[in-house]
Amino acid sequence: MSRVSALACFALVVMLSSAPAQAELRAYAGAVAGNAGNGTVFGCATSGPSIAGPWFSGISIPTEGIAPCGLSGGIEDKTSASGPISAGMSVVGPMANAGGVFTGSAQARADYWSLGVAAEATATGGSSPSTFRQAAAFASFTETLIYSSTTVAPGTAGYTNFSFLIDGLLKNQPNLPYTQQGDINLSIRVNNGPGIWTSFAGTVVNNGTPYLRGGSTGLPGSFLLSPGAFEGSAVVSSTANFAFVWGAPFTVQVAMIVSVSPCCFGTSMTADFYNSAVLDGIDAYAGGNKVGDFIVMASSGALLGAGGVVARPVPEPATPLLAALGLALIAGASRRMRRGSG
Repeated sequence: MSRVSALACFALVVMLSSAPAQAELRAYAGAVAGNAGNGTVFGCATSGPSIAGPWFSGISIPTEGIAPCGLSGGIEDKTSASGPISAGMSVVGPMANAGGVFTGSAQARADYWSLGVAAEATATGGSSPSTFRQAAAFASFTETLIYSSTTVAPGTAGYTNFSFLIDGLLKNQPNLPYTQQGDINLSIRVNNGPGIWTSFAGTVVNNGTPYLRGGSTGLPGSFLLSPGAFEGSAVVSSTANFAFVWGAPFTVQVAMIVSVSPCCFGTSMTADFYNSAVLDGIDAYAGGNKVGDFIVMASSGALLGAGGVVARPVPEPATPLLAALGLALIAGASRRMRRGSG
């Protein structure tokens, strides 16, 4: 049995004998347009993000909902244990002045260790405090991971980082002095904690210099900035040093988020990151030293290594069969090792 196969079997048995593992994909696309109101004094005056904390993302909608407030649009929000999955939504709705129209669309796709989001919109009319005009996409996956190495004893404290290839563009056509903004980010959350680490973030406001950074590095990769826009690609690392224990399960959630909200009178925005982000590599450490020989078993069935995804999930047999298979493989490997040393 190869070293990788033996490690994979060990990690599989540990995962199956531990607490229930998490593996879920999510693809969300939302678009909303119109002027909110329901005929009451305070009706439809309070709004917030349609994806709750800790992400606080998606389109912002009134507390009462989209249709009850006379708005157009909607949300497609899908989850699945297996992928890939995708979601899409579009909207056409009135703006504050007669004849003004907001048109927007959003798309999201999600697979394990591969996400994509895109959104675009135009606004031809005026805007008021009650005018809604936004398109947003959200894609995420959740995995339970177990790290194993022939050189690291189970129970050893370690830390890890994830690198993703990002490729895309965010640009806008503003109409000064009116303000409009677009945002894109890739974020990581570990063990369902309240904190989120942002590996990649970009924002454009009007035709000013865009804000763009990857991890803690500033302008990443081959991205090029221009007034109100940026475009390019980069491999970005989390650089967060996420703590874990070798041989023990921990949960990782990765999400990619985009939002565009053009203002008015002929403005437009486009964000296209539909072909990112894709896992490019993993760093793992034990006792402060970098480990080169390791594998990572994921609850989705993916097998990961230092170079990224080694193998994609395959249809799973029943859990007891998997456990029995893993134990049999390890027992066989042990017998061969004893015979080889005798």
